[in-house]
Amino acid sequence: MPRLVLSDKYQKAVRRLTVDDRMRAKRYLDRLVQSPPPGNLNFKPMEGWNGVLWECRAGGQNRFILRRQKDEVGDYFLVDDIGPHDIYKKYKP
Repeated sequence: MPRLVLSDKYQKAVRRLTVDDRMRAKRYLDRLVQSPPPGNLNFKPMEGWNGVLWECRAGGQNRFILRRQKDEVGDYFLVDDIGPHDIYKKYKP
């Protein structure tokens, strides 16, 4: 699994979650970097984004939105956002 980088947008969004949801999200991110990521995280490309945007469970009703990127070190995922399941509406192709 490539590395994860937390975006500013994610940092703001995660502060709006309850303490329990923040702790749950942290645990899910820790599991996501395992190789391979556990299947129950439902880590998969978002439909219509050609592998650029990915989705993943973040615990409870929350979901992560990740953006596949590349820099001089290699591939990584930018953790772009977190929120309830309807977060997908903000990311229509």
